Amino acid sequence: MSKFKIVGMVTLIAFAIGIVSMGDTVAAESGKLAFRHVLYITTIHTLKVPDVEGHTNVLYEAKGIDFYEKWGAALFVHTNSLDLIKGAGTLQGYIYTTFPDGSTITLKFEGKSKGGGIGLTGVGSVEGTWTYTRGTGKFEGIQGRGTFNPHILGQGWVYWDLEGEYSLP
Repeated sequence: MSKFKIVGMVTLIAFAIGIVSMGDTVAAESGKLAFRHVLYITTIHTLKVPDVEGHTNVLYEAKGIDFYEKWGAALFVHTNSLDLIKGAGTLQGYIYTTFPDGSTITLKFEGKSKGGGIGLTGVGSVEGTWTYTRGTGKFEGIQGRGTFNPHILGQGWVYWDLEGEYSLP
């Protein structure tokens, strides 16, 4: 066998071993994302605060489906606490999303309600921001942030449109 053929075969074998060993490696990625968060409020506690008229603290849990343009559908549990005076005030909470393969994403959100609200919590129009706080499985190490805009559909039914940016290591 010629020296050229031996070098060629060794190079081909080394290349094949490199390709096989790279099979489980996930390349870093980043970009913009958008998703819809459709929820139903399953538990709600509303407490009156006796300092001024219309002051309430609201804590609720919701469950539903996230529809990511990039990653598909996933189930979630959503917790939210609100401090409102006649529907205006602050809110914050967490969304814990589980994808069909078992990977998870947790995000934290904060926002402000302008009041004059409708729906189960009396919240008016809301604007807010979110940040990824944790990921597991294929989302291990995820980072990202963005904005959200909720829409009340009816008694206990709400959907949010979220958009932002993300990066994976």
